[in-house]
Amino acid sequence: MRAARPRKKPAPSQTEAIHQHARKAAHYALEKKAEEIHILDLTGITSMTDYFIIATGSSDRQVKAIAENVVSQMRDTEGVQAWRSEGWDGLQWVIIDFVDFVVHVFQPEARKFYNIERLWADAPMEVITEAAAKPKATRARKTPAKKTAGDGKAASGIRIISDFKAAQ
Repeated sequence: MRAARPRKKPAPSQTEAIHQHARKAAHYALEKKAEEIHILDLTGITSMTDYFIIATGSSDRQVKAIAENVVSQMRDTEGVQAWRSEGWDGLQWVIIDFVDFVVHVFQPEARKFYNIERLWADAPMEVITEAAAKPKATRARKTPAKKTAGDGKAASGIRIISDFKAAQ
């Protein structure tokens, strides 16, 4: 039997795009109040995938909501389709495989039992918090006020009413 061919190393720009997709998936998990979100960078450790995103939901319902949100948002917003997923029946551990990254959504007991972070302890880990996931705010620019003519009309021809009752 022939061994499976290892994946090719992605180009640097592709590697960054994969990392951004992994961060987006973590953000979509956070939208549904996932806790203890970690991204493990497996690029130098295995050819199986580049990143693991690990998150915790406190109940069956929350695990399902987190996993569904990640799948639907990655598909609809990012254009990235999940290749395969498992764990929807028991909802203790849902795995969503996007090939370049894999999302694991656990309930607390299952996460403690499987302890993926310990299994992949050699991998650099990024902790995702609400502050880290929010996009940086940009400052709104002030637009200069339009000058009005002496008759209360703006230069564009729109009449500015300062006292509503007086204008009626």
